[in-house]
Amino acid sequence: MTRRKRSLPLARGTRYTPAVLEGIADGERAALAPLLAACTEAGAVSAAASALARAEALQAASVGAEPPDRPIACRAGCATCCVSKVLVLAPEVLRIAAHLRATRSQAELAALEERVRAADAATRGLARLERAEAGVPCPLLDERGACSIHAVRPIVCAAWGSLDAAACERHFAAPASVPTAPMHRPSYEVANAVLAGLGWAAKEQGLDVAPLELIAALRIALERPNAGERWLARLPVFAAARDAEWQEDRRREG
Repeated sequence: MTRRKRSLPLARGTRYTPAVLEGIADGERAALAPLLAACTEAGAVSAAASALARAEALQAASVGAEPPDRPIACRAGCATCCVSKVLVLAPEVLRIAAHLRATRSQAELAALEERVRAADAATRGLARLERAEAGVPCPLLDERGACSIHAVRPIVCAAWGSLDAAACERHFAAPASVPTAPMHRPSYEVANAVLAGLGWAAKEQGLDVAPLELIAALRIALERPNAGERWLARLPVFAAARDAEWQEDRRREG
């Protein structure tokens, strides 16, 4: 199969050039392909787990290779950015749903599903800026404001590394007029290269790799226990969670 070149984000003045990022994505594609070729939900969940672990390892290496000019400010309990729209791939949301079913009691899972439905109802279809302005917190936060699924969180969440917590607060207080906080670009980009590799591997198996809005996709995965089977059968089980804004952006780019 002829492989299309992926357009990956570029940090200027970094060793993580487009060619290096492409190599990371291709390496992940090759590593994850056997897991997805098995066409089992367990294989898809394992692929998502491997991708997150690899993203975290490469991020740590990038911080060591190109240290930021100040420490990463993200800490447990800091949920300022957890009103953002988060895009995931299907294996990631299947892993999160499996984790929730394995770690929550029946009552806890039912309560969580209600929070997910409420958040989805309040945010479905919102653009990135509209979502930030709405300020609807992620339903996966615990009572302390910490991520309750940190070990299985989306790669997009893991990728973000703010260098200024106060700047994050200023931005999310007025997202339309205040710029986003400075971040460690190399760690963001290597994580997204891994995510591209996960999508690449799934696409080679003929699977749907459209980016999904996290909360909408999680609602589907929790309400439909056979969502993984249907996704692996190439059925459009997550069609309602496909992010229209992302699709429109790609259309405009040609």
